[in-house]
Amino acid sequence: MIFIKKKKDINKRTKYINNLFSRVLISIIFLLSSVIFIKHSNDNLLMYKDYVFTSSFNFASINKWYKKHLGSILPFDKIVKEDQTVFNETFTYKESNKYLDGTKFKVTNNYLMPALQSGIVVFMGDKDDYGKTVIVQGTDGADIWYANVDSSLKLYDYVEKNSLIGQSLSDEITLVIEKDKKYLDYSDYENQD
Repeated sequence: MIFIKKKKDINKRTKYINNLFSRVLISIIFLLSSVIFIKHSNDNLLMYKDYVFTSSFNFASINKWYKKHLGSILPFDKIVKEDQTVFNETFTYKESNKYLDGTKFKVTNNYLMPALQSGIVVFMGDKDDYGKTVIVQGTDGADIWYANVDSSLKLYDYVEKNSLIGQSLSDEITLVIEKDKKYLDYSDYENQD
């Protein structure tokens, strides 16, 4: 009985080490391919610089692809099971009005704001005219601003759709949705799904 358990532990460790080695190897191949591409010509270097420094790179989409094809970066997905979700709500509000580039929604005081889309937190702080804001770069390519929200999230946290973003600071929340350098109305964005 003890022999079988030790053999399973050894198989798990071997599988983890092989998986880790594969990920490191893929990263090295990607890095070397990028260096070869850049060194090939000055045009490639200028194109690479232009894309990297002027484009908004969607890390949330890369993270989604990585998890789908290569699994979690760290083996924590085995510790937290999918059925242990504590907060899984949809966005509800009383009324809405256009406000600057987004929409201001009337909600209850201390409303718990759910994420409209899965993604990565790319900004946390104060925005002019919006106040305390959390920006999540969604897996669909949209940057969603959650304004007038107090959040315990940290920069670069990954959030799942309908999970908790934070608590409203009053009875209003402002949402700004930016995709492909255009601001979308909430109702148009909601109907895309």
